[in-house]
Amino acid sequence: MRTFESLSEREIIALAISSEEDDARIYGDFAEGLRQTFPASAAVFDGMRQEEADHLNRLIELYRSKLGEHIPLIRRHDVKGFVSRSVLLA
Repeated sequence: MRTFESLSEREIIALAISSEEDDARIYGDFAEGLRQTFPASAAVFDGMRQEEADHLNRLIELYRSKLGEHIPLIRRHDVKGFVSRSVLLA
């Protein structure tokens, strides 16, 4: 497990990319779970998912312009003290 302070610029941006991917999926799952019974709430989560997807695309563009095509795999659980998520979906 790494500390945040030990990460390189490449790893920090890669971590942000993976976090945006995770968050977009979480919001999408919430939207799907709510869609039948609470369509208005599902629409809010769809909007949140799209916002995360927009963040993701900007981060990928930034990464590629500065650091190239290969984005290393680094996740929240790889970094000591980084925000963790425990999401339960029915």
